[in-house]
Formats: sequence, C-alpha cells, structure tokens
Amino acid sequence: MAQEKADARPFEIWTLPEVLLYHISQFATPQTGRASFFCHKLALLNKASCKAVLEEEKSVALWDLVLCGDYGVSSGLQGRSKRASKRLKRSLVGQVRDAHKLLKDNTEIAYFYVSEHCNSSAKTNCLTKGRLCGLINEYGPHLMINKAISSGGTFLVEVCRARNVKKTTILQCVQELVEKRGALVDQKTSEASNSSLTAISVAAVRGLPNVVKYLLSKGANPDFRCSGRFRLSTNSRKSLQCIGSAAEFAQSMLDAELKEGATQQELVDLQKCVKLLSPHSGAASARAISGRAPHNDRTSVRHPVSRSGVANKIKK
Repeated sequence: MAQEKADARPFEIWTLPEVLLYHISQFATPQTGRASFFCHKLALLNKASCKAVLEEEKSVALWDLVLCGDYGVSSGLQGRSKRASKRLKRSLVGQVRDAHKLLKDNTEIAYFYVSEHCNSSAKTNCLTKGRLCGLINEYGPHLMINKAISSGGTFLVEVCRARNVKKTTILQCVQELVEKRGALVDQKTSEASNSSLTAISVAAVRGLPNVVKYLLSKGANPDFRCSGRFRLSTNSRKSLQCIGSAAEFAQSMLDAELKEGATQQELVDLQKCVKLLSPHSGAASARAISGRAPHNDRTSVRHPVSRSGVANKIKK
C-alpha cells in the first residue's frame, strides 16, 4: 500500500537537474521569458518548488544558465568557491533582473532608430538591411524582437511599412528578421484601440506582393482580423481606415486608389497582392472609411515612438 501511495504522487518537475530544467523551459516559453516562467509559474506551485527554484543551492546553477543563455551575460560563476554560493545565489537573481531591464531598454532604443530609418525622407538615411543588422547587433544581439514596445509597435511590422525604401530592400529586411532574428510572422501590434496590425496585412495594403508571398510561405495567417489607417498613394491627403483580413485590406485600398484616379499600371503590385490572398479572403468586404490624414502623417497612421526617455539610455 505504501508503495502504491508513493507511486501515485505527482511528478515534481523542480527536482530535475538544473540543466534539464532549463532545457524544458526553452520549450515552455520564448527567450527572455524564462526568468518569468521560473519565478511566476514554477516557483508558485508550492513551497517545495519555491525553495528549489529560489532558495536552494542548485538554483545558483539554474539562474546562471538563464543569465548566460537568455541574456548573453556571463556571471563568472565558474572558478568561484562553493562557500560563497548563498551570496552568488542572491546576486544571480539580481543580475538576471538587471539584464532583463537592460534588454528592454536596448530593445526600445534599437526600435526607435529602426523607425527613424523607416521614416527617413533622405535617401542617405533610409532603411537598408545593413543598417537594420547593425542596430540589432549594436544593441543586442539579444533583443525582444517579438514583443511590442511601449508604443505598441513591432520590428517586423515597422519594416513592412517603411517609406522611401525599395521593395526588394523591405523583403531582405523581413527575411533577416524572420530567418535570423526569430521574428514571429503573426505577431500583432497594439499601438491604439483602433489599430492592430500584422506584417502581412501591412504588406498587402501597401502593395508588396513579394513580401506577402514570403510571409505566406512562412506560415503567416492572412485571415487575422486587423485594423489600421493608411494613406493613399494617389492622394496623400486622404487616408483609408481598414478593418478585416489582409485580403480585405488590399481590396479596399485597390478600390480606393481606383476611385481617386489611379491607373491599372500603377496598381499592378496591389492587384498581385489581392490575387495572392484571394483564396484566403472571405465573402464580406472590409469596411473602409475615407478621411483626411494629418499632413505630417506617414503611410500607416499610428502613434509615433516616444522620444522622451530614450536618448539618455543610448549605449555609449
């Protein structure tokens, strides 16, 4: 009976070796989210798990793995005596906390400069793949690519709505973010209550068929319901509020451009986007409301990145 009772006890995951426990967390949560996984999920299961994750000596090695693997920071744990383990245990958790804060700050700064390049009217300062990689490497290489920053934007969506940039360059930047930086193709922005966009919805409404095709090949879902306001290319004083799927975005913009007098030749790329997305489009058409956009607005109307508190965080 005692043996059966012992066998019926639930498996205590926190008793696993720290290396194995860290590898399990890699499947349970994305990079830079593992510290939160250990503190706010695993440690809160019961007293035993809290002690194992936050108090026992083995947690020193666990937090060292988090610090090195998630944030690329060396704790200098090896070579130190075991007699200092309690001090190390406390300091490692603090180091992870500091590294996470620095990561958030660096992500904000890198996004700010990427956004500056995406919106630059000067050809000498516009977005290129080299500038994108340079910024990510300078402030990373570990950045929160898939987390919306304080203004609600994401790197992938920001690149898709870059202005004064060749379409081939936008495609190269999108490929860099997806294939080498781990960007999720369906990550949404949250810039305003009436603005939530995915990369494929922006690429579709902006007439970027090669980008749309690439995102579809990477598993992007064009049926996600999005919303946002976009400037018309034939009449920059007018904008279009789009609500619906990526296909509905493209069709609504196509109709609005034709209404403003755009020629078929000018709308070839937009028509290609509609054709690429037509199998995914629903029967209902998108709701589109034409209006006037502020003179200093960009192609996609949204809240700008806040400059306050950013300049003083720039790494020297």
